[in-house]
This record gives sequence, structure tokens and C-alpha cells, in this order.
Amino acid sequence: MILPSIRLFTLGDVVLQGSPTESTGYLYSGRVIVTVKVPTTIRHLEVVFQKEQQGWWRQPLKRAAQSRNCPTAFRDVLYVEPAEGGIVWSRGSYEFFFQIVLPGHLCETMYTELRRVSYEVRANLQTGALGGARRTAVQAVAVKRVPYFGAVWESIASDVVNVSAVWRNKIEMSAMGCSRVQRDDQPLRVRGVIRALEKGFKLTKVGVILEERTRSRIGGIGGVKCSSSIAAQRYLKAKEGADNRQSTDWFGSVLIDQMAFEMELQIPKAYGKIQYDVKHGPVTVSHRLAFVVAVVDQLGRGTSLRLFTPLHIMPHDWVDSGDELPSYISSFTDRVLLRSNVRPNAASACQAVLRGNRASNDLSMDAEASADTSRRWSSIGGVELGGMASFALQ
Repeated sequence: MILPSIRLFTLGDVVLQGSPTESTGYLYSGRVIVTVKVPTTIRHLEVVFQKEQQGWWRQPLKRAAQSRNCPTAFRDVLYVEPAEGGIVWSRGSYEFFFQIVLPGHLCETMYTELRRVSYEVRANLQTGALGGARRTAVQAVAVKRVPYFGAVWESIASDVVNVSAVWRNKIEMSAMGCSRVQRDDQPLRVRGVIRALEKGFKLTKVGVILEERTRSRIGGIGGVKCSSSIAAQRYLKAKEGADNRQSTDWFGSVLIDQMAFEMELQIPKAYGKIQYDVKHGPVTVSHRLAFVVAVVDQLGRGTSLRLFTPLHIMPHDWVDSGDELPSYISSFTDRVLLRSNVRPNAASACQAVLRGNRASNDLSMDAEASADTSRRWSSIGGVELGGMASFALQ
């Protein structure tokens, strides 16, 4: 028997606004296209938003944390066979729109050493064939969280890195130039300045490091487990990155006054070597930028210095949201856009389909995003607001 085929189309990732206790949730929508090649009896069609079957929480959490951050599934039933049965779908393509209301306290997607959280959207179709044959379409989906506009994060976005510190009244280091809010998969440019307050130091290493720190609450004992990793790093080679106004061969040169370096670091793509900032829940993720130099004094003793400053890695959905969208003046000719405003129930949709109102194979996506809801983000969960610097010796 030739079974129907099923295709799933969604509007991308889930972007929650505000903290878990204040977010009003997200209206996740899309459509399912069922192609029937031979007359077939369809018993059930639904779309489920759920956690992936593998790789959920790797370590046990408290029951309260599990119930708050790890829901089982959310579904939208698109078609159920009538009680009397016997309805056969004729050959053709059938289109169904779905909407799933997701709560605002979902835990964000992450793939860290301590925890892994991932989601998927699954369309399930059950036929009336022998044994109730099923067809399934699956798409991975990420859950992201961003602050609402008008929060203190707007001032952070406009703030640029400009920090400095002095080590033992001998060397002053400064880092400046880039915004404190960065997005993944893009270059980060920063200017570092080294000033000698005492003569005799030679410069042997210059670079920049992006560090990711993860904190996880340990259920039952009230402890916290921390881990850190280097998400990206870049060390300059000799004759590289130095200001044009100074000697280009900086390696091993004596610091007389000051030297400036222009550095560029490529931020990795999210969910690989780096994760987005997570400020709430049993697992938190934060980032900081380090300007690194190594010097040797007159006695040949080497010292490695790092100037740290907080950095925030945010999704493109929020960082790019200030850009104006292009106008779309032909919406009156878009059948999918017009139909997306009407959400028929499963029974009426099925009756319309079986009367012959079949959908075309036009795969243009539903342009209506989520419902316009009022969301708030009053707490930033202990985010460092910038302007802070610290030294670390190695």
C-alpha cells in the first residue's frame, strides 16, 4: 500500500521575551501538507512540540526544577476521524495550519558540558491501513530568550567596551571598541593598548580570548558546579596587528611608552563551541572577554596578564530587531497570508478538505509570526552591567 507523504513547515525558532516568571509565552505556528497518492482513510493528524527523545537533562534535578523547566509536550490536533468512520481522503494535497501556545518558562536550548536541552516539532499522521501505519515529519527547533525592548538591556547594547587596569604600578592595559552585546557567527573587533609605567619590560605575546562560563545547581545538596571553556581565541603573530604609527615588529621589543593593537576574533556559531547567555534556571551561561599580554622583565622573568570584561552573546532575533523590515505591498495577492488569519477547527477543516477544497503545492510560508503579546523583563538575573575590569596572573 502506498502511504501518504507528510511535510512540515514552521516559522523558525521560538523566541521568548522576558524572564521565565514574567514572559507571557509564545504562539508557535506553521503548516502541514499531506499528499495522498491513492485514496486512503486517515484516522489522526497532530503536531507536537516536545523535547527530543535523547539528550535531555543529563544530571538529575530537583522535582520542582524539572516541572518548571522541562515540560513533556504541547500539541495541536488537526484532524480526528469522525466517530462513524468510513471517510476516505481522495488523491491530492491537503494543507493544515497549526498553532501551539508555549509557556514562557521553557528552558532555553543549550549544549554545554553540564547540561543539554533540545526541542523538536513533530507532525504525526496515522492512517487506517492494517496495523495503523504512521508517517512522521520532524524538525529541530531552538528556544531562545531575549529581554523586552525598553529594558535596561537597551543601554547595554549601546555601551561599548572601554576598560583599563594597572598591574603593580608597572603596566597599564586597556581594551576598547566593541559593543558589550554581541551575536554569534560574526567577527568581534577590539583595540588593545599596552602602556609601560616602568622601563625594561619586553613584549612577547598579545591576544584576545572569549571565555564561556557555566554554573549548574546540584540538586539535593544545594551546591553549585562551575565550568569554563574557551569559546574562541586569537593570538597575534609577530609583525601583525600593531598600529601603523609604531614599529610593526613588536615581538621582543622594549615597551618604552605605549603600543596599540587592532585585533579581530571570530565568534563561533551558537550551539557548537558557544551558547547564548542564559540568565535563569538551574543552569546559567555567561561570557567574558580577555585581553591577554605576556611580558618579560630585565631579569628574564615572564608574566602573563589578562584584562577581563563582561560580554553578552545574544540571538540574532533580538540584536537585529532594530532594523526596519522591507515593505510588502502585494499581500492581497498572497492566498496563504489571507488564509492565515482564519484558524478553523479540526472538524470544519476536514469537511472543507473532503468537499474538494484542496491546497495547492505552493510552499510559500505563512508570514504571520506570533501573536502580539505584552511581555516584561524586570529582572536581569545578576547580569554584570559593564565598566568592570579585573586582572588574572598566570
